[in-house]
This record gives sequence, structure tokens and C-alpha cells, in this order.
Amino acid sequence: MDSMQDIASKRWFMGKGRKIDSIETVDRVAIGETFLSIVRVNFAASENCESDLYAVIEDETRTTDFFYDVFSCEKARYGTQSGEFMFMQTEHFPVDVSLHELFNIAPLDAEQSNSAFASKHFFFKLYRRLLPGIHPEVEIMEQLDRKRSGVSPQLYGTCYYADATGKRYTLGILEERATGMQDAWAYFNGVMDAPCAEALGIATAKMHRALRGLPGTPAQNPEIPFDKLEHLLNCATGSEMRELAEKVKATLPKLKRMAKDAFGAPTGSELFAPQRIHGDYHLGQVLVAAADFKILDFEGEPSRTLEYRRALRSPLVDVAGMLRSFQYAEATSGFDCTACERAFLEGYAQAAHVDAGNAQIDLDTLERAATPYILAKAVYEACYELEFRPGWFHIPARALIKLAC
Repeated sequence: MDSMQDIASKRWFMGKGRKIDSIETVDRVAIGETFLSIVRVNFAASENCESDLYAVIEDETRTTDFFYDVFSCEKARYGTQSGEFMFMQTEHFPVDVSLHELFNIAPLDAEQSNSAFASKHFFFKLYRRLLPGIHPEVEIMEQLDRKRSGVSPQLYGTCYYADATGKRYTLGILEERATGMQDAWAYFNGVMDAPCAEALGIATAKMHRALRGLPGTPAQNPEIPFDKLEHLLNCATGSEMRELAEKVKATLPKLKRMAKDAFGAPTGSELFAPQRIHGDYHLGQVLVAAADFKILDFEGEPSRTLEYRRALRSPLVDVAGMLRSFQYAEATSGFDCTACERAFLEGYAQAAHVDAGNAQIDLDTLERAATPYILAKAVYEACYELEFRPGWFHIPARALIKLAC
């Protein structure tokens, strides 16, 4: 088991900045040459917060037999005194791929918010922080497979842990590995390809169409952290940063009025009605090859509750997230993203049809309807940048100032 210092330094640890009191192993099972553990991190009483639960493969370099043992049959169960570990193939498990390839699944080097393992055809994601209940990524990928959307990798397997009280936690997923494709963030940082952006808009609309009807928790409007932003702006240091912060502060009254007027008002289109969405959509969540796309990572923001991540929300949340991602790509690459933003919206409007009457959405209507969601996203970004990456604050700051004009 990792030490308190080791866990606190991991990217996937959600309790950064909190004082850890203790770490305990809740359950543990031997699989192959390693152990899969459920670990509880207890925080000091002064932190006034509940403990966190994490899944840990104790030695990720010794997983040669692990994936064969758990996924070479339709269902594998490992009972313990404290609970049960379960691994299941889905109906899409590739029977044409040799099961011996499961021996070749190995850890990827990059430090990520989850643990990732891959072979030629398989990709396994171990969720680090565990929460009881239905996991959004599993049900979304199952829905996309049922609808034969073709916009995401196929789901090949799932794994769970059930404790002695009956609480069930999703541990991870086995999915198709999309090969020969490039990260879309890197691609658009290299070239602002408008035809490719249009194809991405079409793929995004296909995703939303496939997700309509998938149940979720009650609909909610975006949470816009205006108060937090105002506090962070007041704490800005450095003459240039303070000057920019003051410009953003001056926009807040108008931006608050815009948000108040926009949310809660009817959108006038079933296309924008709350439904299940990606929820954390940006260029880094997409792979691309020759204008073909695979959309990834449907788990939502790992720091959020499962209830929040499974909420019905307007698909414009995703549209706004991608438009803001193009703006970030423009800021880091130096290329003008205007044509790509327009093309993305055109592609989305072209492919997005209201179920009743199959009427195509008007592009100008789409742009106007997306604006308050862009505002909400930019406020969130501004808070994040001021807290963690002050050198990037100018990116959302420019957007907020432009929106207030």
C-alpha cells in the first residue's frame, strides 16, 4: 500500500491540500501476480470532511496475468470476507481477438487521473476514487453501443466491487482501443482545420442524439461561481494581473444579469432540452484521424458527485465546452480559431434534428442559445486559472470581457 506521502502526491488524489490522518486497506484480493485493493484515506478532524475510497492495483508492473484472469470468461467473481470483486464481459467483447492478447495489456506511462492500461486492441481504465452508485461512463457507453452511434470506442467489459452492506462501486472499464488516431487537442494546435471541425460538430450532434432518452438525475442549470471569481479577482497580484482582474470585475454586473435572464427561460427548441450529455467535453476528450472521431471519457468531472455527473443538462453545455476548447487552442497555438468555431457550429446544426418533425436547427439560433453556456464555462475557467494557472487567466478573461461588450 502506498504511503501517505505517496498518495498525497498522485494526480488522481482528490484530497490535495488536506491533512491525511491515516490510510487503511478496506479489502484486498490477489489476482495474478498482484493485488487489487480498496483503500480508505481518512483525513484529520480539522479538515471536517469525510474519508475517500480508492481502488489500487498494488504493483501495476505485474499485471501480466491480471487481465487474462478477470476478462477471459464472461464473468469472474472473487469473494472476500469484506465483499466481492466482479468482472464481466459485455456482449461486444471481441471474440475474434485472441484471448492471449489480454496477457499483453500493460500500464501506460503517463500519470493520469485514473490508471490506464493498453494493448493493441484493448484499453482498460481503473477508476481511482470510488463512489457508490451508477457510474455515468458505463451507462453512457452502453447507451452509445445500443444506439450504434459509432462515435465512441465499444465497451468490452466492466468491473465492480460490492461491500458487505451491499453498496456497489464501479472499479473500471475495458474498452476498444482506438488506434491510428491523434489527440484532437494536439491536432488543432497544429492546424486549424475547419472541415475537420465541421465533422466534429456532426459527431457531437450524433452523440447527443444517441443519448436522448437515457435516464439521469433531475435537470439542473450550470452552477456559475460568480462569488468565487469576485473573491479571486480581489486577490490578484502583480500590476498586469490586477489591471486585467479589474477589467473583468467591471463586467460582472452585466454578466450576472445575462446569466439570470438566460437560465430558466424556455429555449424554444427540443434540441436544447435537458438530457444526458458528455459533461466534460473538450478537444482533449476526442481522438481524430482523417475527420473521423472517437469521443472518450464519459465519466464527467471526477471531483463531482455521481448524482451531479448523471444529471440531465442541456447539450449546449457540451457545445460551449468545445467552443471554449477551440479558444484555448487558439491561445496556445497562435492560430485564429474563428473559422473552426463557425464550422463546428455549422456541423452541429447540420446534423442535429429535433425529433418532432425532423426540423433542422437554425445556426443563428444555436449561436445565441449557446452564449450563456459559454459564459458559465468561461467563469469556471477564470476561477480555475486564477487558482492554479495564473499565467493562463488571460484566456477566459478575454472571453468574459468580449461577452460583456
